[in-house]
Amino acid sequence: MDRSFTVKAPAKINLGLKVIRRRPDGFHELETVMQQVSLADTLSFEPAPGKGRHFFCTERSLAGPENLVSRAALLLEQEAGRPLPGVSITLYKNIPVEAGLGGGSSDGAAALAGLNHFWNLGLDGETLQELGLRLGSDVPFCLRGGTALAGGRGEKLEPLPPLPFFWAVLVLPGNIKMSTALVYDNFDRSKLGEPSLNELVEAVRQGSRVKILEWLAGDFTNTLETAVVEGAGTLQKTKRKLQEKGLRPVLSGSGPALFILTPDYNRAFKAARMIEEENCRAYLCWTL
Repeated sequence: MDRSFTVKAPAKINLGLKVIRRRPDGFHELETVMQQVSLADTLSFEPAPGKGRHFFCTERSLAGPENLVSRAALLLEQEAGRPLPGVSITLYKNIPVEAGLGGGSSDGAAALAGLNHFWNLGLDGETLQELGLRLGSDVPFCLRGGTALAGGRGEKLEPLPPLPFFWAVLVLPGNIKMSTALVYDNFDRSKLGEPSLNELVEAVRQGSRVKILEWLAGDFTNTLETAVVEGAGTLQKTKRKLQEKGLRPVLSGSGPALFILTPDYNRAFKAARMIEEENCRAYLCWTL
């Protein structure tokens, strides 16, 4: 490989998420509708002298060996079973960290796909999916992208028709960060198996914007919203304030990011302004 290139690593939102049960392996059985959005990190790949890899990140605290980009490179080196040409990888971070938007998983997926191409390894999609699952539950979806119904711990993917186009306003309340493991340990167990995603899945299959928005406007779209952890109170307070302004924020993943969907750009722009007035970060993007 004698040229450099870049790849995008898009964020994801969970349109709905149901925790079914805790598995013997410690993970949780899920059912969730996942959707990629245009907010993305960028990874660049450049030839480097000799062998080995050099990893840099614009957010210095994420530049260590535990980053999924580094771990993806190591997995591919092990899979190849031989020394591979030197590569310099730079991760330009744009997706908020620990927000429930899948930034780390998407970075890992982009690294697997990008390095498979850079090193000309010729690994097929199924092999990359298997490697991705070793990195994290959301990585297989991030490799596939688009819209999907995910089951198991996230690795069982059923592609859904592309979502009708929506503007997506992502909301980050204050400086809240939520540990995914802590959220899963502290949600209300009486809510296992709720909410039902049947109506949402059918609305996506029908391509009905109206029915999708009606489902998202419901009171309960994500089992993990019941978690009582540090920052949960502030998150709920922010959500109520936005609802009082006529907005319909929905929790994504394990939080704390919220999202609002609308097909109307002016509404999306106004929503972003209202969100910023509440001292929250707002990201205006769109569904992919």
